[in-house]
Amino acid sequence: MIVANHAEAEFYLRHLNYYRLGAYWLPFEIDHGSHTFRPGTRFEDVLNLYILDRQLRLLVLDAIERVEVSVRSVWAYHLTQHFGPHAHLESNLAFKADRWQKNIDKLTE
Repeated sequence: MIVANHAEAEFYLRHLNYYRLGAYWLPFEIDHGSHTFRPGTRFEDVLNLYILDRQLRLLVLDAIERVEVSVRSVWAYHLTQHFGPHAHLESNLAFKADRWQKNIDKLTE
């Protein structure tokens, strides 16, 4: 592996961890056992793959969060339309009444 900037590589290895980054250089290895890399493989290539994966992960998490907020909002809206503004206090609407009761007890302590 070609390391153009040793200080930068050391920084990323220290802060991201060798084993975490190691998963991203697997596609660049010819032989995993000996850690032999394809000719021309640069540390920056591995780091760029890590950064791309991080950006994709953040985009997916952002999308999941938007869906979660929307589903909860629509669910709460319909629940209150059918059962009133205090529907969350109705044990007969709970999927698991025992778990519901424990949560209510914690909230009212």
